[in-house]
Amino acid sequence: MRMILALFILSLFSSCKSDKIEYQNVTYLHVSHTRTNANPNLDATIEGIDYSKYDVLMLGGDLANLTSLDTQTMDHANSIFDFSSQSTLWALGNHDYTDLNLVESYTGRLPYYAYTKNGITFLVIDTQDDFSNISGNQKTFVDQVLDTISQSSHLVLLHHKLIWMSGNPYLESQVPFISNAGIGTCFYCINPNNFYSTIYPKLVTLSNAGTKVICVGGDIGFNSKEFEYLTPEGIHFLASGLGNGSSDNKGLVFHHNVSMSNLTWEFKLTSEL
Repeated sequence: MRMILALFILSLFSSCKSDKIEYQNVTYLHVSHTRTNANPNLDATIEGIDYSKYDVLMLGGDLANLTSLDTQTMDHANSIFDFSSQSTLWALGNHDYTDLNLVESYTGRLPYYAYTKNGITFLVIDTQDDFSNISGNQKTFVDQVLDTISQSSHLVLLHHKLIWMSGNPYLESQVPFISNAGIGTCFYCINPNNFYSTIYPKLVTLSNAGTKVICVGGDIGFNSKEFEYLTPEGIHFLASGLGNGSSDNKGLVFHHNVSMSNLTWEFKLTSEL
């Protein structure tokens, strides 16, 4: 009887220990540019992923050819990503922008917002508005968030266009090899913008105060499936995205040890997600 009791206690302890480890280690997923050339279809591999495995789902935009063109396409994308979930974060791209009112009816959110989970602040911004300039009500909101972060171990800035490539001499030279769109003044282009004059100094201040800052863009997939760059000030620029029909499409998986406030990431083939 004592042996049976000891084995039961050991089993119970092992189970509790396993639950604790599972809580400490969670994963987040970023996928982007999942569109095909025809509504309402998305990349077939993306449609087959079990997203319940991920504590936060980050969508980098351009989900369908014209995501918000009609309720049929929105319903199809929603059946995959669950837009109403607070942990589904969607940074709108130019292919998602047809009807913002329709988008909001599914998400319950404006195109820019903040979400906090597991000690991380996720800040979603709208890089289609005002030709990629963070201005007006969005600037007021972004300033409020960035000026009041004090307890978060990390800030993840989620956006569609790779706005940090414009205005950076080295990154600008990499645009043709990385970004889906070139630098210019069109709606889908990387527009010259105010990222480095309005947002970046606040990100550096946060970083210097101990909050690790990661910017995640989504407008890649044609020329490259992944991108990573560390600025001299310690800010991480990441991007991941898909190319329609490519066999080497990748998503970006974050591994978070919550108790240790440790966040790492890796690019993985979408077939392995």
